[in-house]
Amino acid sequence: MTVANRSSRIARSHYELAFEAYLNQRGTPYVSVEEVRQNVPGRMGIKSFDYIVYPAMGRACLVDVKGRKCPVGPAGRGRLKNWVTQADVTGLTEWQSIFGSDFEAVFVFAYWLAPTSATAPGQPCFDALQAWQFAGRSYEYHLIPLITYARYASILSVRWETVSIPSERFQEAAVRLDRVWDAAPC
Repeated sequence: MTVANRSSRIARSHYELAFEAYLNQRGTPYVSVEEVRQNVPGRMGIKSFDYIVYPAMGRACLVDVKGRKCPVGPAGRGRLKNWVTQADVTGLTEWQSIFGSDFEAVFVFAYWLAPTSATAPGQPCFDALQAWQFAGRSYEYHLIPLITYARYASILSVRWETVSIPSERFQEAAVRLDRVWDAAPC
């Protein structure tokens, strides 16, 4: 590994590192777009996605990972926030058209299940068997196709240029990755 690659790995978020570990553990081939981007001169002007993932079943996926902290305590888990920027939607839509129908653009929301201060030490605040464990943190991954996300998205903040979909709709449309990855993740 070169020094440049090592420093880019350090700069990656824990959400992306946990996602890569998840893919590696499942033996799912992928390409990190960040590593490719470092070796391509210039910029295309389109907001990039994070990974090209090649699941065992279904089409290859253009994956944009969105990390969100989800407080979890004795009363249960907090709301799964699903906001993205309008540039995320626009960029992923453009990449979908460039790559074509052999690929499917998706958002993967990586939720860090973070214990709250109300959680007693040693008290499980979520079902650890359902969460992916990485570097002392627990994660859940929820996949939603771009086409579905874009269909239901509405403006969350004009100032921050963010969109989201209603929580109920997100819970209906997004699928936990651990429940579908082996069969048909995309």
